[in-house]
Amino acid sequence: MAKTTASGRWSAEKESVFLNVLQQSGNVTAATAAAGLDRSQVYRRRAAHPVFRDKWQAAMDQALDHLEAYLWDKALGAAGRQDALDTAGGKAPVIDEKVAIFLLKAHRPEIFGDGRRRPTSLSKGKTLSPRARLLKKLDQMGDHSPIED
Repeated sequence: MAKTTASGRWSAEKESVFLNVLQQSGNVTAATAAAGLDRSQVYRRRAAHPVFRDKWQAAMDQALDHLEAYLWDKALGAAGRQDALDTAGGKAPVIDEKVAIFLLKAHRPEIFGDGRRRPTSLSKGKTLSPRARLLKKLDQMGDHSPIED
């Protein structure tokens, strides 16, 4: 799946670095910088390669699991201990709980939000253009209009 080529190009090693940093941080920018890749490059790869897309999602799920575990520990009064959020330096990062909750609501709305999953470009292929969304909405409205003789 991954090509082994010169600097700036995709390789199995760069993919591994990207996914590991993404899993630890949930931050695409940090992950691309650590791997020596361009953000647009990883987004194009995610769109074109389902296996990579699944690995990306698994890494993000792990990052979100870390946030959720931290909030559980915080709620139970145990957030100061060294746990799954340890960094390579052996220190637990300082996490802003409000930001953590915001991230969980955005990425796991079925658990932390209003229960509705927002459509994404990954969940339904490409998102519709604004014009296409408007036309679709007008069609839906037309289906519900009263029938006149």
